[in-house]
Amino acid sequence: MEPLRLGLLGAARISDSAVVQPSRITGTRLVAVAARDESKATAHADQHGIERVLGGYQAVIDDPEVE
Repeated sequence: MEPLRLGLLGAARISDSAVVQPSRITGTRLVAVAARDESKATAHADQHGIERVLGGYQAVIDDPEVE
């Protein structure tokens, strides 16, 4: 069974405990992140191994890799 592929809307600290840590336990892939401040999204992706940074929230929603 393929892992669930998630995208994050925002790079707030709450995502660490609400999404990032649980994804490590469940094997969920974090495939994309977007934030109002792209530099924060990039730092968040680098810190947590998120596969790519997208240019806006709608891009995450529309991404066919995000379930």
